Formats: sequence, structure tokens, C-alpha cells
Amino acid sequence: MTTTIKALTNLSRRVARQFHRLFNRLTRKAEFTCTVTIAIPPFLKMELGYKTDLGTPANDNHRRPRPSRSA
Repeated sequence: MTTTIKALTNLSRRVARQFHRLFNRLTRKAEFTCTVTIAIPPFLKMELGYKTDLGTPANDNHRRPRPSRSA
């Protein structure tokens, strides 16, 4: 019974890690856009927009190489 539970927890971790890897690539190059439109019918319309690039995340969760040890 414990081996089944252990196998299920390992499987769920692997599945979650794969989903994170897939969706992390989609959100890595993200942009934020905000637009406010004010319209007074029939002829006056004003639109204000703001767009920014979020860039790379501060913590990209990549494993760093271990430093080599000198003897």
C-alpha cells in the first residue's frame, strides 16, 4: 500500500513539473496592456492606453550548476 502511495506522489510531482515547464515558456515573454475608453455618443470618443513588457521573471527557477570542488 505504501509503495502505491509513494508511486502516486512521485507521478503527481512529475506531472506538475511537466505542466510548469510547458506553461512557463508561454508566460516568460509577457506583456501587460491596459486600455480605458470613454465615449460620449454620437461623435466623441477618447482612448487612453498603456503597454509594458514584463521581461524575464526575477526567479526563473532554473537549477544552477554546482561549483566544482577543489581537493
